[in-house]
Amino acid sequence: MSDELLYRYFKNEVSPQEVKEIEEWLAADPVARQREFDAAHMLFNAMVLQESGWHSEKEKGDRKVHAVPVSGKGTGRAWWRTACRVAAAVALLAGAGYAGMYINQKMMYKDFTSRMNVIEVPAGEMLSLTLQDGTEVFLNGGSRLEYPAVFAKDRRQVHLSGEAYMDAAHNPDRPFVVETFASEVEVLGTEFNVLADEDNGFFSTTLVSGKVKVTTLGTDEYEQVILAPDEKVRIVDNHLVVSRVKAKDDVSWTGGYINLRDVSFVELMRRFESMYGVNIVIARDSIPDVGYLSGKIRVSEGIDFALHILQEACDFTYEKDSGTDTVIIR
Repeated sequence: MSDELLYRYFKNEVSPQEVKEIEEWLAADPVARQREFDAAHMLFNAMVLQESGWHSEKEKGDRKVHAVPVSGKGTGRAWWRTACRVAAAVALLAGAGYAGMYINQKMMYKDFTSRMNVIEVPAGEMLSLTLQDGTEVFLNGGSRLEYPAVFAKDRRQVHLSGEAYMDAAHNPDRPFVVETFASEVEVLGTEFNVLADEDNGFFSTTLVSGKVKVTTLGTDEYEQVILAPDEKVRIVDNHLVVSRVKAKDDVSWTGGYINLRDVSFVELMRRFESMYGVNIVIARDSIPDVGYLSGKIRVSEGIDFALHILQEACDFTYEKDSGTDTVIIR
């Protein structure tokens, strides 16, 4: 059985005839060939890490991934160069006692599940990626996502600081869990948005489709809610509060818009910071009320346009310090 065919099988790029060929190959010697198949699958997972499309560097035992695309990933010679690099890495693991004829899968699996990837998105930028299990993630500016190189067998857990829209691959035997500073969001369905701004005490989860279960963390009073589509949960005075919303409004940032519906002035300023890459200082005693009941601002119009639109509904002035990218609200 060729490694290239198995690799295409793991990527779901094989024909029905090739699937049958692999199944017949496995059936001919189930024990030995299953070990070989599993070893190839583990090697494939390692290669995915190498081909993930991001520069990386080690920091304190974790892998920090910067949002800088790498050209040249794909098939052909580039694939074989990647295979050689990973094979060399596996050989080093074998020299350290990881393998005999086959990779010691249990130890290698433990190594991958304990190795954390870290993605940090600068303010003013966005990043989309697909996790190892097929979950699609869209990260807003100023966000940080931590996730294992390979998910555990019983739980797919990530840690989020900032804002992310996710379309989680459904697997009831391995729930997908987003841990934040305030709550744990367990996916019982698919599409949802999580905002976890610990510095400013903002937490919310909005469900687009499916179901999610939100459980409070770090509080004396344990609370839990299950959201239905077009519902949003916030933490208000250390309690979970659920409201009806238009979910598509809450995720409009993924399309380059800032939603004005049902957003406080302070929360809107924090969103401006993440979307425009500026620092906003509110230098006034009272906080303006946002008078808009609906509407969106296109991010590409720039922060001056956004602030002028907001001034139509709010009583405030502002100054800009271009040298420090600071906006002062007065």
